[in-house]
Amino acid sequence: MLPNELLLNICQYFSARELYRALYPLNHRFRSIVDSMPSLHLTMTNNECHAPVWLAYPRVFKLSIEQVKHIDFHKFSSIRSLKWISPSDAQMRQIHSSIYLFHLCQLSIYNMPNTPATAYLHQCIFSNGFPHLRKCILDHVDTKFVWTQSPSLRAVSIGSLSDSLVFERILLSCPNLTRLDFRVIRRIVTSSSLTCQHINLKRLYLMGNISLQSVNIILACLPCLVYLSVKWTVREHLATYFQHLSNTFNVYLPYLHRFDCEFLYNGHYEDLIKIKSTLERLHPCFTHHLQITKLSYGRVRIYTT
Repeated sequence: MLPNELLLNICQYFSARELYRALYPLNHRFRSIVDSMPSLHLTMTNNECHAPVWLAYPRVFKLSIEQVKHIDFHKFSSIRSLKWISPSDAQMRQIHSSIYLFHLCQLSIYNMPNTPATAYLHQCIFSNGFPHLRKCILDHVDTKFVWTQSPSLRAVSIGSLSDSLVFERILLSCPNLTRLDFRVIRRIVTSSSLTCQHINLKRLYLMGNISLQSVNIILACLPCLVYLSVKWTVREHLATYFQHLSNTFNVYLPYLHRFDCEFLYNGHYEDLIKIKSTLERLHPCFTHHLQITKLSYGRVRIYTT
């Protein structure tokens, strides 16, 4: 018979639902093992029955919710990580008003409604409403209300950003931020008036439609960046584009150690192969990392390995 310590280690790989439905009914030994587990993870959907899983609620550390109409956070007194897909407007208000989420360390919300309640939640996130929050993933950010600061935040991911004001306010409200991720940038418009400098941000991930001018303005705010990852379509001549990137890195990013990219480019594959070595000599971060792959319809993929 397996010792309890080994069974506890095995049980860590199962969700609270699986444990309470598969093991809990077996016998007293398994019930005591399941009841002794200090941290559980649970996924709740609207079409599932939650009995007898409700017994685990006080020990759920990681909770994922998808299209659940009603939920009482007072039953979940130990939540440290919350992922919510498609919350309603009322549920958005419930998140920022619940005292049971005070110790939240990670928060991910997808398909948020575009309402004042969402804007108010964003204000709470970036104004220390969750004083232990270290990582936050949002599909968009609304700056309708005034923010202060959230010193605990270390990593922020924004699904869609189209205003330089949001970028600047995130930097100002998160002085200890070390990673910033814009998963999609929809024609971001930046002004030359960005004057903030963020010395703690070390890793930046950009994806979408962004001009070289905007790249310059963004990177000028991040002098201590050591890692940069970008993914978008290049419309300028490739050699000119890489020369511009090299100049930008030399001017604004003296500590840059690693640059990863994935560019789509309309051009002749054979011509790019000829200038590949020239591109790699433009900056140390390009050396021995660039790869070129021929795609259909005259397109070429330039990426790093």
